[in-house]
Amino acid sequence: MATDNGQTPKQDTKHIFSTVNVKKDNTPTGKVKTLKDKETLKKEREEQYKNFRIGALKRRAKRMGLTEEQTKVKVEELIKQIDTPNQYLVLVTFNPNDKDMNTQALKNEGIVWKMQGSNYFYIEADQDTLGTIRSIMTPESKIYPYVKKKPPILPVMEKSGRGKKTKTKAQKKAAAKAAKKARKAAMDIKKREGKEYMKFRKRCNIAVLSKALKADLKARRKAAGTTTQKKAKKVSMASKKASTGIKKAA
Repeated sequence: MATDNGQTPKQDTKHIFSTVNVKKDNTPTGKVKTLKDKETLKKEREEQYKNFRIGALKRRAKRMGLTEEQTKVKVEELIKQIDTPNQYLVLVTFNPNDKDMNTQALKNEGIVWKMQGSNYFYIEADQDTLGTIRSIMTPESKIYPYVKKKPPILPVMEKSGRGKKTKTKAQKKAAAKAAKKARKAAMDIKKREGKEYMKFRKRCNIAVLSKALKADLKARRKAAGTTTQKKAKKVSMASKKASTGIKKAA
């Protein structure tokens, strides 16, 4: 870009990388879930859960050998049970200083607790009662609802006999007696082995045996005789006379 008199050119605020005089938009870029969207998603999840339970019940009914008519009746019972509101056992914990306030709030609503302590309540409640408890307890209180388990639609199948078999009292007593006898026999064997080992130690003392072996080795070396190394003769480094060498040659 050309410049006039060496001056820095003016910045183009319309450029895509320009941050000058650009208005910021604080609108969230992600998808905003409305209340309607949440309700739709909740219904979809409930429908998926219902279909899952129905499929599992049909598979179990088939394994149990139920007919199609019997299976249909059980499916209707299951749907009715799923549509029935849950029952809860609610645990409410709170600051002991708020006990009187929470107790009075429950009495005003006609809610009866099953168990009460210095800092907790146990209350049996349905969905509506649970909502009331959440609205009347002090802000510092903590509420833990536990869903009560509903009865099974199909009878519970007994476990196969491949597991542990039940024993009678006489069988258990006989097994305990046999185990005690086996333990006693094992202890007797250990004691007997220990006695035999101690006898062996007495008959063949390791220290005595080692001393005898050393004495025997010493005696054998003495009988074989001793060898002495002769001293090496020193070689004379003096020069021999020339005449001696000539005479020997003649």
